[in-house]
Amino acid sequence: MAMILAVAGASCFDDTVHSISDLTCPIRYIDERQGYFIGIEKNNALIGTAIRDIKSPSSDMPQADGPVENCSSRAFKCRSIGGLVFAIPTGAEHSAQYSGGPHIVIRRLANGGWHGSATCSMVTRTGCASHVDAKKLVEAYQYDVDQAGVVTSVKIQHWNDEGRLLKAYDLVLVSEIGLKLN
Repeated sequence: MAMILAVAGASCFDDTVHSISDLTCPIRYIDERQGYFIGIEKNNALIGTAIRDIKSPSSDMPQADGPVENCSSRAFKCRSIGGLVFAIPTGAEHSAQYSGGPHIVIRRLANGGWHGSATCSMVTRTGCASHVDAKKLVEAYQYDVDQAGVVTSVKIQHWNDEGRLLKAYDLVLVSEIGLKLN
């Protein structure tokens, strides 16, 4: 009986992710080329690079975990993971802008889904500051949401102070279920 309880209580956060195949979270977004991932179980997220895919030994925090926050309002269906905010409008608009953290421009796609394009010019300890300075980009990301309100892909870009692209990740949903915004 004790063995069954131990297995039932296991979580995808129990071990360090050494390779992408180690990621067992029910919701998984993966950039296979670079070993970068987002794993989600219940209201918790694990984000980072698989240990064997780390290119720089100076990477002091290759993986981090935290809550998946519900940032929904009357105007937006929204979830956030750290500094990444995924929002779509609740109404029938064809486009909208969200500014509760990163500045996000959202537009409806021909297939009924959504595409969001977010920019962040300053990161604070609580995430992206809502003030956007287009001349000083720290992070940019795009995401696609299907007609059912599920995030299907995320593209993340990190920039340095000189405006040079440092890293770019192209994550796609590889699990049967994804992060639902509704």
